[in-house]
Amino acid sequence: MMTDEQIFARDKFTCVYCGYVGKEFKTWVFLEVDHFRPKRFDKDGDTHDDANRVTSCCICNRMKGGSDWKDVPEAKKHLDVMWKEMRGFWDKKVEPLVK
Repeated sequence: MMTDEQIFARDKFTCVYCGYVGKEFKTWVFLEVDHFRPKRFDKDGDTHDDANRVTSCCICNRMKGGSDWKDVPEAKKHLDVMWKEMRGFWDKKVEPLVK
C-alpha cells in the first residue's frame, strides 16, 4: 500500500476534483487522501486499495462526503456545481460584508 505522500506524488500534489495545487507548504497542508469509493461501502477491504485513494483538497473532500459516484469525472461534474453554488453565495452574501 502506498503512503499518503506517495499518493500525493502520484497525483502531482493536485486535487483530482478541482485542480487545487499543493506544491508548497502553505498549500500542501490543505491536501488530503480521499477514499474515492467511501469506506462505508467496504466489505472486502478494497476501498483501501491504492487505486481507490486519490489526492483531494480538504474542501472537495468535505463536499464529496460519502457520495458514491461511478468515477472521478462524474465526481468532478457534481463538485463543480457545488463550487459554483458556493461562489454564488460568496458573491451575493459574503463578499459585500468584506468590503
